[in-house]
Amino acid sequence: MKKKLLVLLILLLTLSFTLMTSCNKKPKNTNDLLTFLKNMESYTTEMNMDIKNDKQTINYKARQSYLRGGGYKLELNNSRVFIYKANDNIYISDKNNGAKYVQSKDFDEVLKLCFIGEYIGLLYTNEEIKYSIEKINDIEYSVIDLFIPGGNKNINNALLYVNTKSMIPEKLVIYDIKGKEKINITYSNFLPNVRIEPSEFLTTFQKEVSHFYKWELQATTKSKFQ
Repeated sequence: MKKKLLVLLILLLTLSFTLMTSCNKKPKNTNDLLTFLKNMESYTTEMNMDIKNDKQTINYKARQSYLRGGGYKLELNNSRVFIYKANDNIYISDKNNGAKYVQSKDFDEVLKLCFIGEYIGLLYTNEEIKYSIEKINDIEYSVIDLFIPGGNKNINNALLYVNTKSMIPEKLVIYDIKGKEKINITYSNFLPNVRIEPSEFLTTFQKEVSHFYKWELQATTKSKFQ
């Protein structure tokens, strides 16, 4: 009888330990996963973004592209195009009215948070990165918990859900300092390391200058043979 109780006690302790540690279990292939994300040269993805406040939930559907050295491109609701450049400027084109303008990086505190590249950058700078494993619909995800610097109480930390098998990011959830969900983003048709022409990230202004010089070169060349 005592032996049975001892076996039962051991089983209960083992189960309790498993339950307590499973939420904070570090994925076995974390190094491979982080290396894959950090070495990503380019990607394209569709995204669905819900921004929540006390009064409403605002939904955005967009397509985003990234090219290392080129920047980010966000096509928002098929109406506006945002190009984020390394010089900290945002170049915006409005397809509805044809308006084109430039804003500083301070203009946007929210949309830039949808870019996976922002969190890849945090992988280098965050002093403490937390990992866990979570199963959703029988799919195992490596969840990366990252602190978002900047001192904004509404944007405190993000959970990046990466498919453990494919190493593809599929979801991002951002919380405020109180742990309340503020932004929920799902990614679909994520294609890593795809061929993207650098011209995709030329701003309208750069394209106009490029077109002008091309026209000037053609005119100059033509005049030489007349």
